[in-house]
Amino acid sequence: METHERLRRLPWDGLEGKPSYVTPGDGVINQIADSTEEHIIGMARDDAAYALSMAERPEVSRAELALAVRKLAVALRDIANVADMRGERLSEPAYGPAARAREQALHASLRR
Repeated sequence: METHERLRRLPWDGLEGKPSYVTPGDGVINQIADSTEEHIIGMARDDAAYALSMAERPEVSRAELALAVRKLAVALRDIANVADMRGERLSEPAYGPAARAREQALHASLRR
């Protein structure tokens, strides 16, 4: 019986807006995907800090708060996608330990 290695979904869309995949491992594409996921997480943190600072300022207008909420919604969607992609990797036994380590690091960094 032939077995197939599970593919890793990448954090960017391919042609026609469809998901892109790569074989898991330490290759360049996987490294770029890891960096992209970390960038998404960092941007979400920045957007959360910005929204909190806006919410604490009484002079902020409704339009400014609406913009902050839109930014947070996009950041939350992007973070949920990263979590989904990492969850997909957690179910793959061969790739699981590395993915679990990153997932634990993500949880730890979000608790800061």
